[in-house]
Amino acid sequence: MNNNKDKLILVGKVVGVHGIHGEIKILPYGDCDKKPWKEIYLSRGEHVLICEVTDNRPHKDVILASIKGYNDRNRASELAGYDVFVEKASLPMLPEGEYYHFQLEGMEVITDEGKKIGVVTSVLLTGSNDVYVVKDSLGKELLIPAAADVIQKIDVDTGKIVIHLIEGLLPEKNEI
Repeated sequence: MNNNKDKLILVGKVVGVHGIHGEIKILPYGDCDKKPWKEIYLSRGEHVLICEVTDNRPHKDVILASIKGYNDRNRASELAGYDVFVEKASLPMLPEGEYYHFQLEGMEVITDEGKKIGVVTSVLLTGSNDVYVVKDSLGKELLIPAAADVIQKIDVDTGKIVIHLIEGLLPEKNEI
């Protein structure tokens, strides 16, 4: 799995089985829509399985997936507890201006005046807009709202996010 670490993204966890035909229940770390997955990587500790997905569908708060070779409830129950990964390249393209969180994590944040703020370590979902958690050079976490008046440009190719500092965004303007 270590060889594929940069190519894979964690998308959920197998939390059980559904029915007698071996569908597994995947608790997704995202929306519950039908996924374009053809292949998933299941990992638990050092044990990794590469599985072919023959079908999947949303059901309540989980995704039900049929896995080739796991055609009954008993066999499929062996997969409970595994983390579910997919290749990043298999994820659907998003509309312009939308990004997967993994694309933003690790990006450098700078002001529109060229001052370095820090690096995005995670993204918080708040309902109204996302918030980027940015760690500065001193190790302090700053919260940057992903709002139109703050985010000026996101360039995945260069790994930079340009922001416009609005009053109160940073603890003390002198520390930049």
